Amino acid sequence: MLLAGVVLILAGAGCGGGGGTSTESNPGSGQTVAGPGFSFQAPDGWTVKTLPTSAGARQDASTLVSVNVLPLVKRYRLALFARVAKELDRVASTYAANVKGTVKSRRTVEVAGRKARQYEIAHAGLVDRITFVLRARRNYQLTCRWRDADGEPAACAQLASTFAFR
Repeated sequence: MLLAGVVLILAGAGCGGGGGTSTESNPGSGQTVAGPGFSFQAPDGWTVKTLPTSAGARQDASTLVSVNVLPLVKRYRLALFARVAKELDRVASTYAANVKGTVKSRRTVEVAGRKARQYEIAHAGLVDRITFVLRARRNYQLTCRWRDADGEPAACAQLASTFAFR
């Protein structure tokens, strides 16, 4: 199994506020959030936290963007995408069941010039948009979470459009 351990990270998607904070200013486009092997832009004023395997920013207890880096069991190649997509579909369904939610959508998107798999999972009044970007022996899990009643924050599109490998 190429993606062992993904469900555990899904259950704890996102980064909290406090300790380990690291931000760089980037006028006009938000703040740069840098993690292990990646960076992205988050809105100014959001609380940023970096850890050894993740980095994220949060507006409040329910609204956040984050990236978690997971090791892959085997080296990923684009030729494996169809097989990996099926495995990720299963993982997303399992996560949704675990949080007593539903998978609202699943699709293939492009992030950082790479084919990626994206899911929206609704649970307990929240929506998690989780995008898996695989590269070599790493799985970069991009998560945007918001309160369903508030609607999707602009930070979600900002995360996907500014995510880059370093």
